[in-house]
Amino acid sequence: MSTKHALITGASSGIGLAIARSLANQGYELDGVARDFSRTDFEQMHRHSIDLSDLDALPVALKQIGAIPDVLVLNAGYGQFGGLEQFSHQQVRKLVDTNLVSNLFLIKHFLPLMKQRGSGDIVLIGSESGLQGAKAGSVYCATKFAIRGLAQSLRADCSNSDIRVMLINPGPVDSEFFDTLNFEPQEGEEFVIPASAVADAVSAALLQPRSVVVDEVNLQPIKRSFRKK
Repeated sequence: MSTKHALITGASSGIGLAIARSLANQGYELDGVARDFSRTDFEQMHRHSIDLSDLDALPVALKQIGAIPDVLVLNAGYGQFGGLEQFSHQQVRKLVDTNLVSNLFLIKHFLPLMKQRGSGDIVLIGSESGLQGAKAGSVYCATKFAIRGLAQSLRADCSNSDIRVMLINPGPVDSEFFDTLNFEPQEGEEFVIPASAVADAVSAALLQPRSVVVDEVNLQPIKRSFRKK
């Protein structure tokens, strides 16, 4: 059997890196996309340092990735919270461009190639914030609600093309996501999801028969509580 290929965005840390490790263990050849790989010691992937928020440069940058992925994992994104009036116009634009529009660009680039080949899997890493809005989450939640709508519409569009579209919605994950925020989950493994658990959910969805699509998976820690830093 030929080696399968996966492309993962946000592959330098957290969920993306956990998925990369999991797929590497399954024999996938990997391309990873991230803005900065300087703190990443995982070497089993071709690294592409791309700033996904730079939409003008993104189409050209994607052409440098030669392989057509069997699995496209769209994971890159970041969190920024507060009342809408606290955001500058530039902050709104960057958050929406990174968390939403860059995913549209990636799909626009790779989907025709997947359709031409006749198969593929697209996995979108969404969020619990795409299921219900929350205080101080107006911009972030808007991007994640949009990702959920994108996944549902794309799933319908691709149903006759042997291309599966899957959405994974994690709650708080034990990752670098909270490093730049002023809050974090309470200490204790019962308050966070291990990044490896999200990777396991992705692997389980991919291992289903080609005739089966895992439309959406929601993951939560057994307990929920946050604290200010």
